[in-house]
This record gives sequence, C-alpha cells and structure tokens, in this order.
Amino acid sequence: MSGVKLDNIVKSYGSTVAVNDVSLDIKEGEFLTLLGPSGCGKTTTLRLISGFIQPTSGAIHFGDKDVTGIAPQHRQIGMVFQDYALFPHLTVSENIGFGLVERRYDKAAIKKRVDELLALIKLEEAADRYPSEISGGQAQRVAVARAVAHPPSVLLMDEPLGALDLKLRETMQTELRRIQQELGITAVYVTHDQSEAMNMSDRIVVMNAGIIEQIGSPKGIYANPQSVFVANFIGQVNILDCHVTTQVDKTTELDYHGQKIKAQIEKSLRQGTAIFLAIRPEDIKITARAAGKSQNSLKGVVSEALFSGNVMKISVALDSGDVIKVECQPKANSFDIGDHVHVNWLPEDCNILLN
Repeated sequence: MSGVKLDNIVKSYGSTVAVNDVSLDIKEGEFLTLLGPSGCGKTTTLRLISGFIQPTSGAIHFGDKDVTGIAPQHRQIGMVFQDYALFPHLTVSENIGFGLVERRYDKAAIKKRVDELLALIKLEEAADRYPSEISGGQAQRVAVARAVAHPPSVLLMDEPLGALDLKLRETMQTELRRIQQELGITAVYVTHDQSEAMNMSDRIVVMNAGIIEQIGSPKGIYANPQSVFVANFIGQVNILDCHVTTQVDKTTELDYHGQKIKAQIEKSLRQGTAIFLAIRPEDIKITARAAGKSQNSLKGVVSEALFSGNVMKISVALDSGDVIKVECQPKANSFDIGDHVHVNWLPEDCNILLN
C-alpha cells in the first residue's frame, strides 16, 4: 500500500488535451473519488495512474517510486471494472485466487488468502459457485477480492457499480467502503454519480474539461463550492446574478434586481463586482409573509410542487423572472400552485461565486 502523487500531468491526443496540468496528492489509505461528467478526464486520469496509457508530460509516483513509463503489470495495482471481468469457467474461489496462481504462490498460501477474502466479502457459502450462479452485487465483491488478493499498492475502480440497480448500488457502496477500510488500502474511484461520491469518499476531486475544479471532503465541497460548475454538479442549487454594493467585515450587501441581499463571506470584493449567489434548496424556507430583517426575502409565486416521498420539491417564480427551487418536508408545506409567497434564507446559508 502506498500514496499516489501526480505532478503536472498532461495527456494529449493530437490537438485534444484530455488531461491538462493535473497535480494530485493521494494519501496512503485514502478513498479518493474522481468525479465529473462524461469527457471530463476522470477515466483518462485513472488509466494514467494504472499505466494503461502514458502521460504526454508530467510524472506519477507511488510512494517514493517514480512509476512514469512503467507497465501496469509492474506497478502492483488492483483494477475493478464495471463489467466485473470474471472468468465464467472458474468458480468464485478460483477467480479470487487466479492472480496468486499466476504469481506461483504455493497451494497452502493460495487457500489461506482466498479463505480470508471470502470471509471479508461475506461469500464463504458461494466459494464453489460459478459467476453465472451469483448475483451482480456478489460478482462485484468477487472482482474486488480478486483485485486485492495479491496486495496492491493502490486499488483502482472505474465506475464498478454502474451496471447495478439503485438499491443494490447503494448496498454495494457501503460494502466497497467497508472492504477498503478493513484492508486499509489506498483506493482511487471513478464515477459520474454525485451521491455515490458523497457516500463513499474521504475526498472528492471534481473534474471538468480535463482540469481539477475543486478538491475537498464531501461535506466541504457541498457546503462551499468554489465555482458555478461545482455548485451545479454537486447536488441541487439556485444561482442568482448579483452585484456587490457594500462590504462591512464579513457581511456583503448585494443588489439583486433592485433588492438588497446579504451574505456572510470571507472574500474581499470591490463595489460593483458581478458575482453569482448560490443557495441550496434545503436552506430556503417558504412563508406567506416576508421574514424578519435577519433573513433575506424575495417575493414570488408557486409555479410547481412535486411530492417525492420524503421531500416536497417546490418551484417559486420570482418577480425578476428567475425560478427558485425549494426542498422541504411534506408536512411543512401548506402552499399550492399559484400562491403568492416569500422565499427566505439566512446570510450565512449562501455562497458567493466569481465564476
């Protein structure tokens, strides 16, 4: 097991730059997720770490060892793919032990390691079954066990849960995280699923157009996005175009279509600066009357109300023409489409973004 470091990695295909000057320090034993939309460079970055492709420029280190240019089989990595890639003619035990046989472990050592991993993935009873006789979730656990049978420096996973249904995917998120933590292994995980990244990761790397937009803990990125792209990509968010009017200490007063809005931020901004104000739907309250002076309040009309089981998703059309999305408990909502309302939020419950 070791940490992984990427220094100024660039990967180009002709005039197309897939990964652009990416630097990243993955800690030993960390579960780090590369998150972003299709084409953002996350899978290319994973393939660069694995050695399946080589960088145009830059360096990759596993611990203190420079592995740039070294073939995958000499990097001591474990790989897990979306399609599992299990051998259909081998049993669960034989699939797990395949790499150990190839590395000429003796039979006793193979049996001991396979038994340990069967216990880890809770599939002792399925040891003699074939891949066609187990479920998708079980097959994915077998793929993980096979990948770590010969202890790798780093475990790489490329959208391994993409083919599973929602409930099984949620269960497997917990299982994969448990296995990684019990092994104490460094893991790099690729997904486009925000909730998957939030549920499983120590840190998330949000990528867009070949660059890193933001790195941080799931809570940190959700609560404090550093760009409009990150705010929009991680969860739901309302974005309002505003201008800075005054700034006193940590309180910034903004102009929004002639109405005053307050935000509490650390950034120092000049008067007249154009900014984007980001507010999460769950931080907004709907009332019949404007809230007190301690809160921001905008008038509007309820244009949509969707019942989603444990949450009501309400859209409020503002006088400005923008639409504010609000999420609240069904019991807390007593408004119907067409009702005139106010949307309210605290100054500390919003973020100012510059791009």
